[in-house]
Amino acid sequence: MSLDLSPAYFDLQLHFAASVAQVSHFSFEEAIFHFTNIYLQCLNRSFEPTHANWQAYLAGLQQAPNPAQYTFAFYEKHRQATSSSPYGCFQYIYLPAEQAIRFHFTPADGSGYGPLSRERRTARLLELKSMFTHIKQQRPEAQRVRGCSWLYNLEAYKRLFPPQYTDSMVSVDEEFQFLSLWGQFLQRDGQVRSALAQKFLAACCRELTLEGLLNCFPYRVLAPTCAISAFYEFYAGLSL
Repeated sequence: MSLDLSPAYFDLQLHFAASVAQVSHFSFEEAIFHFTNIYLQCLNRSFEPTHANWQAYLAGLQQAPNPAQYTFAFYEKHRQATSSSPYGCFQYIYLPAEQAIRFHFTPADGSGYGPLSRERRTARLLELKSMFTHIKQQRPEAQRVRGCSWLYNLEAYKRLFPPQYTDSMVSVDEEFQFLSLWGQFLQRDGQVRSALAQKFLAACCRELTLEGLLNCFPYRVLAPTCAISAFYEFYAGLSL
């Protein structure tokens, strides 16, 4: 389950990386690695700066007449195919060391309504109820649920989860390589919210410090967590 990203998505991040390089000790190449979602979208979660494909990307980028188009072509060539989720807009991973569930949201809703609209709230709740029913059966050892996303700033997203979960949210700052931060610039079809992106880049141009750049993002990433029993009780008590 994935979005089809556009050259504009990578252009946004390359401009941000250039701003980071201007106000910090990071080179442009280092800023791309540490402060954009490009490595993860094109390769995997290894985050190895010496990876042969990553080094090939950087070498080609130096010669590219259009860096965004070059990055998009690299993404198209190297991105991994992903399977659809049986839970609609949601999928999860189990973290055995923490006995924790972490789930992810992708706007995979073809109804014509916004995936977080009031019209689709019941559909999202049914997906979550199904997912947590499966987790309870297949992962009885799971003790906690944790999340990490800009989406927790939105009431339409928060209302899908038990209050014990969203009441625990804290802000985190180390999500520059992930969609949990950069997803706020994407429409549900994977295209960039151009007005929001332009406003963001204009704000970045006025900053003279790395801290200032980091504060230009419209939304911070929030990380909630609570006992998984709260999810079981919450969805079991819903009349859908």
